Amino acid sequence: MSENGTTNSQGLDPQWLRERLKRHFSELARLALPAVMMRIGIFGLAMVDTAMVGHYATEHLAWLNLANQSVIMFALVVGLGLLGGITVYTANAIGADDKREAGRVWRRNVPFTIAVGIGIMLAVWPAETWLTLLGQPEVKAQEGGKLIRILALGLPAHMLFVCCTMFLEGIKRAEVGFYVMVGANLVNVALNYALIFGHFGMPELGAEGSAWASTGVRIFMAIAALGYVWFAPSVRGYGLRKPHGQKWHEWRDQRHMGYASAVSLAAEVLAFGALAIFAGWLGTVPLAAHGVVFQVVGVPLMMSIGIGVASSVRVGIAFSRADKADAALAGLSGILLNFLLTGAFAVGIYFFIEPLLDIFTDDQRIIALLVPPVVIYAIAMIFDASQMVASMILRGYRETWWPTYLQGFAFIIVMLPACYIMAFPVGHGWAGLMEGMCMGVITSWILQMARFYHLARTRI
Repeated sequence: MSENGTTNSQGLDPQWLRERLKRHFSELARLALPAVMMRIGIFGLAMVDTAMVGHYATEHLAWLNLANQSVIMFALVVGLGLLGGITVYTANAIGADDKREAGRVWRRNVPFTIAVGIGIMLAVWPAETWLTLLGQPEVKAQEGGKLIRILALGLPAHMLFVCCTMFLEGIKRAEVGFYVMVGANLVNVALNYALIFGHFGMPELGAEGSAWASTGVRIFMAIAALGYVWFAPSVRGYGLRKPHGQKWHEWRDQRHMGYASAVSLAAEVLAFGALAIFAGWLGTVPLAAHGVVFQVVGVPLMMSIGIGVASSVRVGIAFSRADKADAALAGLSGILLNFLLTGAFAVGIYFFIEPLLDIFTDDQRIIALLVPPVVIYAIAMIFDASQMVASMILRGYRETWWPTYLQGFAFIIVMLPACYIMAFPVGHGWAGLMEGMCMGVITSWILQMARFYHLARTRI
């Protein structure tokens, strides 16, 4: 049997296949669990915001959803995309048993991260103008714009947190991000309780209080993650306090991966942000409902991002060893694990949709809007999660632009028109938005799986 598990006459050796599958699922579970928990923690911040503001006032929930879904989420994922090569290149260095190179990846990205954070903060600052151009009524543009400016102050800190946790995930220390998120969620609950409802002598600010809480929490996350990377004894062997000694052009491949990832994520979030705009055109209740439904399906989506991160690390390590069969098997293991978990969650959402909705709102108009199309957005959730995992697996192969092309086509060319047509000309309203979304994410999944199949057969 050769190093990559093949034989001359029979293809993959069954014993090798069993051993590697066991190894991949074991490593995916070990790597994905803390990454999943950290992202559930990030989502938990938004979930608490939505639940508390939703019980405060439906109008305030609509404003907060408009701010987060239309502008802030777009800014965050663009920043996340620009930093997207950190995990892959760190994992490649670990696969090559080069700790100093892994540390160099983090060191060279810190100033880049700060520049990205400040850049996206300045880009979203004229928020009221952006919302007005997007066709929002004057009151929604004013209130949403005010919230966006408050939330924008926390964006540079959030980017620093992302830079640190991506590095830690690449060196297989994803649990640190989870511990930071536990603390962040405790801080978030306390700040929301005080600032939304006016407890502990604080002013009653509603959605504005939630925005200030989010900014404070992001600063806390950045300080905690940066402090760990800088001071923890367990990472001293990576040379993190030494200058990286690289010129700008010497690490352009990583940045190019980030640029491609940013465009890809921007296309996806632009499409999903447009759904919030369409929902706003349908009215205040559909706009509030739009925010609630993404909280309901958010936990499995966060799980899938964690699985995708773990899968990209496993693929990246195998790829750095030039092990074609193992890289393909690592990707396939992540895809199968994701389908099993998200499928189970989809079944739970279908059978328990009304109790789940009660967590976020007691407005019966929202509940009446969200219950009938539950099958549609549960299915969409499965395929959205799966296409995210597939995209991260392609990044593990150091794919730069292919995931961007495929997601851009699926979300901009297929999903956006489908959502508009189903909601307005066809007349399905908010349910039509979910139908169009389902078409887009299934298209993205099919295209990316075809690309993965091609790479598994030909790459290395």
